[in-house]
Amino acid sequence: MLIAEYDYDVDIAVQREEEREIALQEGISAGSHQKALQDAANFKRLGVSIDIIAQATGLTEAEIEQL
Repeated sequence: MLIAEYDYDVDIAVQREEEREIALQEGISAGSHQKALQDAANFKRLGVSIDIIAQATGLTEAEIEQL
C-alpha cells in the first residue's frame, strides 16, 4: 500500500468516526429534548405552573404552552 493510499484510508476512517460521534450527540440531544417535553406535558396535566415547568425542564414557556 502506498503512503497516499494509507493517508486516504486513515482520513476516511477518522471522518467516519467524527460523523458517528456527531450523529450520536445529535441523537442524545434529541432524546433529552423529547424527555423534557414528556416531563413538561406531565407537569402541565398535574397543574404545575408554566414558569415552574420551564425552570424544571429548560424548555421555553412557548414550547410548554403548545403541549
